[in-house]
Amino acid sequence: MNNKDDEDCSESWDCIAVALPSPREKYNFTVSTASSSNMREKKPSTSSATLTNTDTVRPLANTEAARPKVVTVKHPESNKPKPTAKKNKPIQADLDVIKEFMRCREEGDKRLDLSKCSITSLPPNVRDLTHLVEFYLYGNKLVALPVEFGCLTNLQTLALNENSLMSLPDSLANLKCLKVLDLRHNKLSDIPEVVYKLTSLTTLFLRFNRIRVVGDGIANLTNLTMLSLRENKIKELSSGIGKLINLVTFDVSHNHLEHLPQEIGNCVNLSTLDLQHNDLLDIPESIGNLQALTRIGLRYNRLTAIPSTLSNCKHMDEFNVEGNSISQLPDGLLASLNELTSITLSRNSFMSYPSGGPAQFTNAYSINLEHNQIDKIPYAIFSRAKNLTKLNMKENLLASLPLDIGTWTNMVELNLGTNHLTKLPDDIQCLQNLEVLILSNNLLKRIPPSIGSLKKLRVLDVEENKLEVLPNEIGFLHDLQKLIVQSNQLTSLPRSIGHLTNLTFLSVGENNLQYLPEEIGTLENLESLYLNDNPNLFNLPFELALCVSLQIMSIENCPLTAIPPEVVSSGPSLVIQYLKSQGPYRAM
Repeated sequence: MNNKDDEDCSESWDCIAVALPSPREKYNFTVSTASSSNMREKKPSTSSATLTNTDTVRPLANTEAARPKVVTVKHPESNKPKPTAKKNKPIQADLDVIKEFMRCREEGDKRLDLSKCSITSLPPNVRDLTHLVEFYLYGNKLVALPVEFGCLTNLQTLALNENSLMSLPDSLANLKCLKVLDLRHNKLSDIPEVVYKLTSLTTLFLRFNRIRVVGDGIANLTNLTMLSLRENKIKELSSGIGKLINLVTFDVSHNHLEHLPQEIGNCVNLSTLDLQHNDLLDIPESIGNLQALTRIGLRYNRLTAIPSTLSNCKHMDEFNVEGNSISQLPDGLLASLNELTSITLSRNSFMSYPSGGPAQFTNAYSINLEHNQIDKIPYAIFSRAKNLTKLNMKENLLASLPLDIGTWTNMVELNLGTNHLTKLPDDIQCLQNLEVLILSNNLLKRIPPSIGSLKKLRVLDVEENKLEVLPNEIGFLHDLQKLIVQSNQLTSLPRSIGHLTNLTFLSVGENNLQYLPEEIGTLENLESLYLNDNPNLFNLPFELALCVSLQIMSIENCPLTAIPPEVVSSGPSLVIQYLKSQGPYRAM
């Protein structure tokens, strides 16, 4: 359950922006144009080729000779020299650093940037830089700092990130003015004791070290507003953390915490608390004291419950407990958090919607309940959710949809994939703002003709159902860009598919198609076409050669006996050239 993928490492926090890059993660279940819901990555093998409009038609004689099955074109732009990132000139010798220090002293600079200069050590004359206010040494090869560093008593900002520091000299205790200390990406196995003596610190970055313990001395740093301990090996926090009453942002994600000290509730100014990707078994009741909290990261822990006191944190705008073992929330919790706009309960053990009725979704624009065991969407549960635009119910046990689905008129993205749905109600036509509809991996036997009313639909995914036919009304979806009907029981496609002139991706593999309609030639924007594994597809229409934007076509495991075998075996690129040369469009 606890998937700790580092590439998913951030349900990030915009407020951690002083020096710590943290792109904000927002769940988006829009289908990627690179694949369908499970787009059979095995399919585009030797019979999936890259096609280009600049390919020339090769003579069909001697086609038994080996030919590449993937055609790529080297564009003229690829010959242009690529821009290189500007790098600081490496300072190779200590003598150069000494000269730089002398220059800085003579000119009275208050800011010195020697980052990314391959410096391995600092000379003793660093003691002369007493006037420095900002000193940037990140991205070097420092393994230690000289004792003389303690002479920089006016220093307010010190960036030592991305070095190989294993300790800090005690003399740093003299830096009484230091406010910002960045020690990210070093080799610290604990927080150096001298750091606890830097009582003027307001910002402390210790991300990505090897820290196992946060000592009681943390209680001395009462001026801290930002503390990042992310991506270490911390198993326990000192109760002294409760002394940090000015702390606004605390990031201790990606560690090994099982519990939080009750004293965390004393950090009453906390706005952002990131605890995701730990081993938390519980959250202390004192969390309810953090009434300034706007966001708490609890994703991917081992929680089975959420304390009811969290309802006191009424300014939270996002609630995300993805990847835990929670089966229910305290009664009325979500309704109490009436500023919530994003609610993510995915990958838990919910068997039903949280109690609290329609009031709990009043301001929500995104609700994600993916990968639970919910068998029903309660009637009228979204009756107050006037802002709801995204609903993800993928991988649940839904057998039907509520009768009031027609009232979800603001819905833009609806994911109902991997459920037990046997019918899509006609009222789907009322979702006039719908742009993404995912119904893959269900038991649908038909798509209602009313689907044609969804004029804004861009993505329709009905992969792995039991469809035998697509309605002609699908041709009314003029904005459709991606149509995935792979793994059904289709024997043909409607001729109206030719009206989908904005279509760029069409997947009809793993069906029983006997032919493609000639109208497919009107799809001038089609870039990817998957026809693979249609055992009764013996021919392709000449009009396919008119799909001038086609770049990828998969014909694997299609007999195509009406086309010379030597052409088919040479891959899709030559097949397209053959269709063009044999059809009435060969002069085009």
